[in-house]
Amino acid sequence: MLTALWSGLGGKVADRWAVLLVSPALAFWLGGGLAWALGRSGPDSHEAWWRRLGGVWTRSLGTLPPATQAVAVVVGLLAVAASARLAEALTFGVLRTLEGYWPHWAGPARTALTSLRAGRIDRRTARWRELARRRDQLTPPEYAEYTALNAWRTSVPPAPRDRMPTALGDVLRAAESRPRHRYGLDAVVCWPRLWLTMPDQARTEVATARARMDEGARLWLWSLLFALWTVFSWWALPVAAVGMLVGYRMALAAAAGYGQLLQTCFDLYRGSLYEGLGRSQPADPVQEFTAGRSLTALLERGPDLAPATGGTP
Repeated sequence: MLTALWSGLGGKVADRWAVLLVSPALAFWLGGGLAWALGRSGPDSHEAWWRRLGGVWTRSLGTLPPATQAVAVVVGLLAVAASARLAEALTFGVLRTLEGYWPHWAGPARTALTSLRAGRIDRRTARWRELARRRDQLTPPEYAEYTALNAWRTSVPPAPRDRMPTALGDVLRAAESRPRHRYGLDAVVCWPRLWLTMPDQARTEVATARARMDEGARLWLWSLLFALWTVFSWWALPVAAVGMLVGYRMALAAAAGYGQLLQTCFDLYRGSLYEGLGRSQPADPVQEFTAGRSLTALLERGPDLAPATGGTP
């Protein structure tokens, strides 16, 4: 039994280190070491970069005993692991920042960006309505444009008041607001309860999509921090910019899938939410909308403050 236990622990540790070896945290520290080493070798050096890097290693650690070098490597890996865990803890805050939930002092910038995006959204919405009115008479290029705009509409909140200053914020806000417009259920309030009533397969799909979105946010964070190495070598800045762009695009693409899954969960499993809370789901859509607003108010405010017949939650 003990042998099996240690074998299992060893396998988990090995898996953890395997993930670490391909993580942005390791790339961040290795890139920083490379920038530092190349910066120390001097800008006028004409040696190949790997030879310069080897020379810096020899001058810095190569003269130490092998045991000391091994300890230095282990300490370095532990530092990488600790920084990776710290980045995981900061992921939620980073994702909120990318969505556009900024502090009060950034209010003017948030308002300006939201207004700028609103103009583009309104123009595209007007074009979609124009094409929708004559959908049966569209030319092939117009139909392709209509199809693209129809898909784009799912990434924009239905109500202008819900719009965010970033595309990522709009995608997630659109997913959160649609259950409220369709069923009267506020996704932010109802989601934790709905999550516990969903089958394992649905929760696994949602968790996987959320993990991909978090990975993009962490890549953006590590790329932002990579710009610090510019003090050693200039090329760290463009690398950081490219990494931030890739990380944001990854998070945006994953958010689209995550948002669709969130809406689908409300479409399929909201009945289990009503059942779990001891309420019946009305069959009539209008009555269900009123019941959904009442249920949201109950969960948000409690029985003493919730309106009896579904006021504004």
